[in-house]
Amino acid sequence: MRADFKKRYGGGKADTAIAKSLNKEFGPIMKEHMKYIIDHAEEIEKLIKVKAQVSEVKSIMLENIDKAVDRGENIQNLADKTENLREQAQAYKKAGTQIRRKMWYQNMKIKLVVLGILLILVLIIWLSVCHGFDCTN
Repeated sequence: MRADFKKRYGGGKADTAIAKSLNKEFGPIMKEHMKYIIDHAEEIEKLIKVKAQVSEVKSIMLENIDKAVDRGENIQNLADKTENLREQAQAYKKAGTQIRRKMWYQNMKIKLVVLGILLILVLIIWLSVCHGFDCTN
């Protein structure tokens, strides 16, 4: 949402705007973002947990590297730990991408179901108004 806002109102436009003057234009966008967050709370929570795990692993690895330097471990061990951290980061990034794709597919499924329901409702209304498929009356 911040990126959308900066893209639309960056460069000082937001700083010079009158209070609540952007509500009409940006309000629906904010509403859409909030609806998406509410609809996908579980996936977002999983993504937050993954990010927290990445942060935890990163801080642990940084502590380990500091301790290793303090103890005078050789550079090869540090390189191995760094490679391990990089591999873990790639795994978490891949998991995040998979979650993002899953959320997109779920969102698309919901949109298709809603579209199908709307089409069925239109068909039912049409059939009731025309008394069947013959609508020459």
